[in-house]
Amino acid sequence: MLNLPPELRIANADAVLHGPHGQVSQRARQLRLCRQALYRDTQAVLQTLRGHERQRQLQKLRDHADQLQHRVAELQTLLANAFLVDDDRLAAYASTAQAEGVSLPVCRRLLVVLMAKPVAQPPRPKQQPPSVAQLGRLSQAAGRRCTALLAVLDDVSRRGVEQVAADEVFFGKKPCLMVVEQHSLCWLSGRLADSRSGEEWAKEFRQLPQLRQTTQDGGSGLAKGLAIVNQQRQQNNQLPVVAQDDHFHVLREGARVLRKMQGKVSRLLGKADTLEHKVRSRAWHNGDGRGKGAAVLAWRRAERALGAWSAAEKAWSEVAEALRLFTPQGILNSVERARGLIAAALPRLSDQAWSKVRRSLERRQLLAFLDTAQQGIAALPLPAEVVSAAVEVEGLRRRPEQLRGEGMSSGALRGMLLAAGLVLSLSGAVGVQAVAGVRTVLRGSWRASSLVECLNSVARMQQSRHRKMTQGLLDLKRLYWNCREFRTGQRRRKSPYELHGLQLQTRDWWELLRWTPEQLRQHLESANTTAAKPLPAKVSALEVAA
Repeated sequence: MLNLPPELRIANADAVLHGPHGQVSQRARQLRLCRQALYRDTQAVLQTLRGHERQRQLQKLRDHADQLQHRVAELQTLLANAFLVDDDRLAAYASTAQAEGVSLPVCRRLLVVLMAKPVAQPPRPKQQPPSVAQLGRLSQAAGRRCTALLAVLDDVSRRGVEQVAADEVFFGKKPCLMVVEQHSLCWLSGRLADSRSGEEWAKEFRQLPQLRQTTQDGGSGLAKGLAIVNQQRQQNNQLPVVAQDDHFHVLREGARVLRKMQGKVSRLLGKADTLEHKVRSRAWHNGDGRGKGAAVLAWRRAERALGAWSAAEKAWSEVAEALRLFTPQGILNSVERARGLIAAALPRLSDQAWSKVRRSLERRQLLAFLDTAQQGIAALPLPAEVVSAAVEVEGLRRRPEQLRGEGMSSGALRGMLLAAGLVLSLSGAVGVQAVAGVRTVLRGSWRASSLVECLNSVARMQQSRHRKMTQGLLDLKRLYWNCREFRTGQRRRKSPYELHGLQLQTRDWWELLRWTPEQLRQHLESANTTAAKPLPAKVSALEVAA
């Protein structure tokens, strides 16, 4: 068969398909071919052209398939990083925001940002964020579940509580009675009451059958409530609850009076300096010596104020020293010594501005923590000499500034520390138990109710937003606080319930809300939990000696 070049084949096909009449015969005579050869060349060219068209279609389909596969991979990546905003997640979001003190309008605005469509994503049906009212209904339903669960948790957590801090916080004109256990910062009670009277506080204290001490401020309702409970305990032949006055408020009030006295001294010194400058200027320009007497009197008043401030500052430092658990020599403080120091300092705090502070310092409840510490150490079932050495070591450990000097007293204290450490080291396991027991007793000598202010600040966040609080929202905050882990400090990585001794299967408060009260009660009973405080970590005898 004659093989023609592609150009001739294409020319033959053009003659067959588009040439005038007779063009095929003329073309065949020129090439010395038959007409059938031209027709065969035409069919071959057409088949070749149809094959190229299929290749283009196949390539187009392949490109489209590659684009679809790339899009599927992108969607799978987005799906792996996506989360479903269902009703349960919305309820958890709104409830957590309310527990943290975020208002519902702010919560919704943040949710709008979270649910916004990224620019890189294709158009999709617009998902409307829930309304403020819907978020409120979800958090309100969670508050009702919290109230039901707290009825079970409170029954367990209040059993073995021995020391608490109590205070009230106001939402508008409605008081809320707050009770917190100091060691774990467990929020034991937060109840909205009609008043803060003694009867209302007595209801709170009756829920704590093992209570031994309350740390509180000078509120009359708190004192009356504790007096009612102690009277009932006396009738039942039970030990009364010891009232410990708060030191934080007393020390803060004393510092405030000192700042006022300092400001008065500064004003009088400035006034005297101004008068003296005017007298000197007048005498320099006019030779007029009038006004010297007024300047002298102003300087005398300033000097008297400066002397009073200096004496008050020294007296107040002695009062602050009397309220410490250990003396500068590392000896456990006593009520007699503290009262003596306070009695010696009170005459130097005779200004009218000190009247409130003097009344607080004269209260016998101010030094109750010293009796508690003495009684706790005396009750340790260990040899007295070993306990005494452990007290000396702990006292000097808490007053390290006394060991850093170069004088004889600092040297003597360092010698005492070495001797006490040697006694504990030679005592072996008994020395370790003595150190652990002394630290446990002294850590339980709470003397500031300011710890309850931590809980008050949590509640005040909601107060500052709305100035309105319901019992359900308060229970929501309380359960969230007790299940939330601390981020810093000695309590970090543990929740108040864990520090308090409650063993729960989950740390997630929202998972806990999925339980029914009956399931939670059965779990707590099976775990046989108690509300006793965990013992501190054991201290080795080598650490004590060091």
